[in-house]
Amino acid sequence: MIKPVAEISIGDRLVGPNQPCFVIAEIGINHNGDIETAMRMIDAIAESGADCVKFQTFRADGFCSNPDDTYEYISQEKTVRESMLEMFRRVEIPYDDFAGLFKHARDQGLTVLSTPTDEEAVDALDVLGIEAFKIGSDDIVYTPFLEYIAKKGKPMIISTGMANSADIDRAVTVIQHCGNSEIIILHCVSQYPTPEEDLNLLKIVSIKDQFALQTGFSDHSEGIHAAAAAIAMGSTVIEKHFTLDKNMAGPDHRFSCDPTELAELVKTVRQTEKMMGSGDIKPTHEELEMALISRRSLVAATSLPDGHILCREDVLFQRPGSGLLPYEIDRLVGRAIIKPVSSGELFRLEHFFE
Repeated sequence: MIKPVAEISIGDRLVGPNQPCFVIAEIGINHNGDIETAMRMIDAIAESGADCVKFQTFRADGFCSNPDDTYEYISQEKTVRESMLEMFRRVEIPYDDFAGLFKHARDQGLTVLSTPTDEEAVDALDVLGIEAFKIGSDDIVYTPFLEYIAKKGKPMIISTGMANSADIDRAVTVIQHCGNSEIIILHCVSQYPTPEEDLNLLKIVSIKDQFALQTGFSDHSEGIHAAAAAIAMGSTVIEKHFTLDKNMAGPDHRFSCDPTELAELVKTVRQTEKMMGSGDIKPTHEELEMALISRRSLVAATSLPDGHILCREDVLFQRPGSGLLPYEIDRLVGRAIIKPVSSGELFRLEHFFE
């Protein structure tokens, strides 16, 4: 078994537990097959502060075969049922057009990813210098395809919707046996949108513990709160669907972030990262200063002469906290005072010991 790496380079970004969360804005098919719309989406993603834009690179006829297979979704507040094949044909982007999209995204400072659905798409993306490959949940069991991608030697980000532990283990093993250890696993729920009660964010921790790989969250819920919570679960990657307008026609728009929400999501992720801290069990510098003011010290209840044997009734517990602390009283009671102590004075060790 190949030893997993702590950090993974995706383009010029380091992704890992000690790095800022890698925020992926998933355009997917929300461009509705229109290049100009995709360009405007790239601009909005760059403005939001996200790290990465992700596409899907496919030919519908490559993975949909029966025109009678239907897909049902809600669009523009109406239930739509249509041929799955025809729907995906409508939102295809020709492979040759991805070069211009990728250049535009990179010019905006974005990392570019895409989810391929066949070997031709993998090769086309590889030629375009794709920084990593994203594997959709539906292909986690498509092991020959995982092998083909793994041999390209680039990082692989794998969504795990519909998968159980054995499915994930099988996929990871196949990839690692190809000599590729740069794997990030994304917890994902293939429900669109995902209800809060089905998010199961603790699964992020379980995946990380079981596979000792970087984990993240591909979020299909509405709103931004789940993504922020996923940071607290240890996610190094957050993926969120993006649209210019939730009211556009299509299957994914209504549960996607619009430009305002995506900017808020990025802001919230960065705030949550700051809140997470290091986990070290120690006070902050400001807390140490507060302790000197707010904690109690051992204080003389009355003036005590040289030679007096200290008893419990001679001691008060009062602020400030710059003297001997309350838990130290047992080492002092019963000892003789060698220097006089005034009423209200903080006890010091020099009052008892040479």
